[in-house]
Amino acid sequence: MRSEPEIRQALRTFVARHAGDVVITDQTALFSVRVLRSIHLPELIMLLERLRGAPIDVEQLRIGDFDSIDAMLTRFGGPS
Repeated sequence: MRSEPEIRQALRTFVARHAGDVVITDQTALFSVRVLRSIHLPELIMLLERLRGAPIDVEQLRIGDFDSIDAMLTRFGGPS
């Protein structure tokens, strides 16, 4: 598993690839402002699994798990 700063930076890089001209922070509501769309979720889940070194049980996903970089770190920042 990577450290929290490494995971945060990797998520920032992923989001920045899709942000275009939208200015984002770690608190930006990524789906609400349409930086990310549902089509990005599979790639995002695979990235998080690689970064944390553990699978994500998609049956346990909740609304809000991917709202922002901070939300993703809170929910998936470490192994399950």
